[in-house]
Amino acid sequence: MSFRRRLHVIDSHTAGEPTRVVTGGFPELEGNSLEEVEADLVSNHWDVARMLVGEPRGHAPTHAVLPLPPYRSDADLSILILSSLGSLTMCGHALIGTVTTLVETGRVQPTEPVTKVAVETLSGLVVADAHVEGTKVRAVTFRGVPSWVAVSGLEVRVDGQTFDVDLAFGGIWYALVEVEQAGMEIAVDRIPGLVALSHRIRLEVNRMLSANAGWPPGTPGQVDQLLFFGPSASPGADGQNMATSTGLGFDRSPCGTGSCARMARAHARGEQGVGDTFVHESVLNTMFTGTIEAETEAFGKKAILPTITGSAYLTAFSQLVLDQHDPLGEGIFIPAAGGT
Repeated sequence: MSFRRRLHVIDSHTAGEPTRVVTGGFPELEGNSLEEVEADLVSNHWDVARMLVGEPRGHAPTHAVLPLPPYRSDADLSILILSSLGSLTMCGHALIGTVTTLVETGRVQPTEPVTKVAVETLSGLVVADAHVEGTKVRAVTFRGVPSWVAVSGLEVRVDGQTFDVDLAFGGIWYALVEVEQAGMEIAVDRIPGLVALSHRIRLEVNRMLSANAGWPPGTPGQVDQLLFFGPSASPGADGQNMATSTGLGFDRSPCGTGSCARMARAHARGEQGVGDTFVHESVLNTMFTGTIEAETEAFGKKAILPTITGSAYLTAFSQLVLDQHDPLGEGIFIPAAGGT
């Protein structure tokens, strides 16, 4: 049997959110830095990325990870994270899934009780500790990048209502909205309404960012994801999160980078300090544990150095193939909410 392309992958999920690690078949990329390699991938090989994460082989929340050699001396490896939003600078659930996959399959030699892996990402160096029993990874703790709030209390008018929005960075940018403002709770039967509303809020946030000048230093020009947050629904959790975006729909996990952004908001408001732990719950009631390890600064504002702990589980070892006669073979993206 002859195929135009054949990719080898290992699938997993982290607290419900899927990760697909590429182990073979991806074209060789050119560049002397991770940024240059990413530019080559986006410019010349995005059709392969689309095959990995797009339908019919993937679906909206699928994240593919391409492990690469390190480009900095303090890293063990580097990764590119591919999604329907494009190439991501960082993704917590994908990092947990990738480290779990590489350690459990022996691509990173497991060492009990902790296997340390330094991962170069487009957001910077992220150090992960895989908590190992035998060859099984029970959990992964990663040290997030500096996380901070650029804009607090942004008044966003949508559907005749004013929403109080914060813009925070936890590895990627989020618009943070308390879910009670939406008159809904974070629950499975509320997902369609929350995703649709988040799309409208983000459109207005991005319109404001592009139309107005004078934003504080470091403020993003665009925010691709929104994080609804509210009280916990389960014993043992301190609060609940649901990240949303037009391309990805909603995050099944508690969202690692979103959890970092939420803790940065709490820290900026004096609600959490160094050493404090916060258990984040997803819409599926799965959990990550976040801790503020230290304080730092970003663009002259208070920032935190957080850690996130979560667990991933392998689900498949697969070959993805491309039939040269398949009209949809290179993959398609169907937005979870209308527009961009």
